[in-house]
Amino acid sequence: MLPLWSAAVDPRVLAVRALKPADGHARLFDPQPAAVRMVRGPRSEHLVIYCGGEVIRLDVIDGTMAAGPVSLRFDLADDDRLSVQISTIRTFRTTDAKDCRHRRLASRLLALQAVDARDVGASLQEIAQNLLGPGAWPGDGEHRKSLVRRLVVTGEGMIRAGPRAVLAGR
Repeated sequence: MLPLWSAAVDPRVLAVRALKPADGHARLFDPQPAAVRMVRGPRSEHLVIYCGGEVIRLDVIDGTMAAGPVSLRFDLADDDRLSVQISTIRTFRTTDAKDCRHRRLASRLLALQAVDARDVGASLQEIAQNLLGPGAWPGDGEHRKSLVRRLVVTGEGMIRAGPRAVLAGR
């Protein structure tokens, strides 16, 4: 059974071949410094890369990301998914894996600050104002309110899990 976030199911998931770098012209991807989650299936690896609010998902259909920096070859079909996949590739190419790691740390720190503010009696609106800056409350579709709630829940989970989870991004 394929995961819901497989390239066979979702056109935003990119099927890739992870190849050893053959020449100096290939752009290398190293999953180690990035905020990446990997699941190994019986026939492929599935990666989720988090970067600055973007989520990029890759199905490694040939090779392995465990080999270290690899050259990626995207497997694209000329069908109704092509424009979505090209857009996803553009997003992937504009992300900087090292910058993603720092953004994830900043997000985790923001979650811990949200818990601290809540613990001293701040309302969700006050937390949003202090951590996110000025903005409409609760915002279109209550997005600011939902974001602050998620920050508090994430921060509470990290506190329960302990310092190693905070620093490791779990």
